[in-house]
Amino acid sequence: MASRLTCFALLLAACGASQTEPVPATDSGPTSDGDKPSSGIAVEAEIGAMNEGAVLDTFRKSQSALMGCFQKGAGRVRFLGGKVRFHLRIDQSGKAKSAHLMQSTLGDRETESCMLGVLRGQGWPSPQGGKEGIAETEFDFEPATDVRAPIEWDPADAGKNVAKAKAALEQCRRDANAGPITATLYVDTDGSVLSVGVSGENAATEEAASCVVSALSAVKLSSPGSYPAKLTLGR
Repeated sequence: MASRLTCFALLLAACGASQTEPVPATDSGPTSDGDKPSSGIAVEAEIGAMNEGAVLDTFRKSQSALMGCFQKGAGRVRFLGGKVRFHLRIDQSGKAKSAHLMQSTLGDRETESCMLGVLRGQGWPSPQGGKEGIAETEFDFEPATDVRAPIEWDPADAGKNVAKAKAALEQCRRDANAGPITATLYVDTDGSVLSVGVSGENAATEEAASCVVSALSAVKLSSPGSYPAKLTLGR
């Protein structure tokens, strides 16, 4: 059976979801009469408003390529699945100045990187009234219906080395000067880490991601039993 992609937020029109309308970045430009503030000096805000419809169209255009990333990842990790929330900052030229995953439970960095690359490569609408604009949305990627889901693990289930994993995650976060970071892992039956996904509060998450994957992939955890497990750790 084929995998499915469920769309949220900005993709409601394309996916038939009954979600709320997308909320564009706040336009913090002039509020007095005309296009200039009362002082007569033109002021450009840091964050401008994004054209809602144009942003929606751009995410729509990305769906096929994003699903391609997911299906490729599912070829390596058969039970791959989860929800992702993308956050992009768009400059005046319509290019993504930064892109990262604010949230992700996919558990595979290679797939996440592929998806971020798709969105970075898109042409976005230029922000109005500010130097940059913000585009966000969520996707829910569901594994094939004939694939058994991994065991949902709590950190307490992962054994004594989970403390080592958390310490490594914290060190990577500090080295990248990133905000809070979350890692999602698939753990094989022998306790080895099959794959790692990374998400976090700010764009510096991308600077920490390689460190997180390398460090956590080297940690040996407890055996989840006769079937792989899925584990989420945060720092």
